[in-house]
Amino acid sequence: MDEEVERRIEYFHMLLGLAAGIVSGMFGASGGLIGLVTGYSGFFLTRIIFKLSQDDFPMNKWVSKGAMPFLMFWLPTWIFVYNL
Repeated sequence: MDEEVERRIEYFHMLLGLAAGIVSGMFGASGGLIGLVTGYSGFFLTRIIFKLSQDDFPMNKWVSKGAMPFLMFWLPTWIFVYNL
């Protein structure tokens, strides 16, 4: 997998985290489950959208390229929207 695809995967998860943070914030304290389900489904969506196999995009690569950018956008957005 080249660097351009990895960058797009990170941007996709950042956008997904932003959207999940807004929705989670609107649901309040129970929005954590929504965010976690959205983040995990992002792993499968990434494989479908970018047409990657299990060998191209394993779970341990997703943790660094997908889950961390997602968490870095989802948690602050969720906290911010929840406290509005």
